[in-house]
Amino acid sequence: MIPIAAQSLDALTAQVSDITRSEHNLVSLDDRLIQAFSQNAVGVGMEKDAILQRLEQPGLLSNPAVLMELQQRTSNYNLEVSMISTLTRKTVGAVESLLRS
Repeated sequence: MIPIAAQSLDALTAQVSDITRSEHNLVSLDDRLIQAFSQNAVGVGMEKDAILQRLEQPGLLSNPAVLMELQQRTSNYNLEVSMISTLTRKTVGAVESLLRS
C-alpha cells in the first residue's frame, strides 16, 4: 500500500516536471491547492472506511496479528491526516503572506 502523501507527491511531481507546457495549461495556485486537498481527503476517507469495515468483522478481532495490522493502519491514518492538516495550514499561511506583500 502506497501512502496517500506519496501518491499526492508523485502526482504533483508529474505536473511540475513538464516545464514545457504552454501557457493555456496554467492552473492557479488556488485550484492546485483545492485539487490536492480534495484528492487527499478522498484517499484518507477511503482508508478510514476500510479500517472501519475491518473492525466490523467480529472473527478477525480475536486474531492478534489482525489487531496489530489495524493498529498500524490506524496510526498511519492519524499521521496522514495530521500531515495534511499541517501542510494545508502552512500553505494557506504562505499564500496569505504572498498576497499581503
